Amino acid sequence: MENPLYFVKLLAYRFFNTLLGKKLLRLLKPFVSVRNLKRGTKEQRFPFIVAITVDTESGYVKKNESRVWQGEKPEAFIGFHKGIENWRGLLNKYNAKSTFFLSTQGFDAKKEDLDRIKFQLRKLDREGHEIGLHLHPDSDFALQKYMKNNFRYSGAKFYNYRTIMSMLSSSKYLVEKNLSQGIKDRIVSFRWGNWALNTSAVKALQDSGFKIDSSSVPGIKGHLRDHRHYDWSEVRNHHPWRLSLADYQNIDSDKSSILEIPIATFNFLGFTLRADPVNSHLLLNAFDYYYKNADRSEKPFVFVVITHSCEAVSNDGRSTKVVSLMEEFLSYVMEFRDVKFSTLKEAYKYL
Repeated sequence: MENPLYFVKLLAYRFFNTLLGKKLLRLLKPFVSVRNLKRGTKEQRFPFIVAITVDTESGYVKKNESRVWQGEKPEAFIGFHKGIENWRGLLNKYNAKSTFFLSTQGFDAKKEDLDRIKFQLRKLDREGHEIGLHLHPDSDFALQKYMKNNFRYSGAKFYNYRTIMSMLSSSKYLVEKNLSQGIKDRIVSFRWGNWALNTSAVKALQDSGFKIDSSSVPGIKGHLRDHRHYDWSEVRNHHPWRLSLADYQNIDSDKSSILEIPIATFNFLGFTLRADPVNSHLLLNAFDYYYKNADRSEKPFVFVVITHSCEAVSNDGRSTKVVSLMEEFLSYVMEFRDVKFSTLKEAYKYL
């Protein structure tokens, strides 16, 4: 049985995406803020980078707007091929190069589904979008079959360094086997599923040749008593930092070579929320706050937006409300001076 809180959130999502709901969110803009944001005190000399990131996995959106996620239905491969296609159509329209964090579960598909997934991923690569890696061990049957291991948990805290190293190398191998030779050497960005990174994973990422992680959601934690455990509640930073090899939430010591580029989070009426198009006009309000206040006097600021491939598609392949909400966001931010869309790999060069 679904959690009653889920249905409350679903009702709120429906309401705040009506004309009346969006108007109300515009009026509530003064209640959007970002705690602990380093503010610019000098001239903002560097660009404001918007990095759209797409967690690429199985699933789809039901008619009532509820989500079917990969963990619930790993074989819903429409979330890969048609989800990617729907995002490509929108992002290319605005020339918004983006980062697609790929779960290798897509390579467990058969025949036509697998061919469609490969076709869309190769298109992404040719069009200049970035393919990163996304781990959901418990629902990634392609990874499990290759490693001959039945993973029961989602979060990194349940696995040791050696196992995580094997997961990373195996995932890269599966990407190269299914797409093109040499592509695994171009995969430098990573996001753990459900934001569930930990300290052992930081060292594994460093030793596996990754350069970037974007698992952090500053100020947020959740699922602390189940297999999706994640905790970024101690992070008080919204600018990129080098992850610690001693404590992944410590931004000051034992620094690794992995640059953490966090997902943008913001505060609204006592809630801490992610920069996600499902939050409707609040995403625009959060963008405004960061654009006005985030320090860009010494280097660019990267505003990371998160969405999912499966949220772009209904079970019959049609585009969804989330895609139209993202278009509102893209159209809005393009009107601002010195805004640049970028993949995380490109942003890394600026930083």
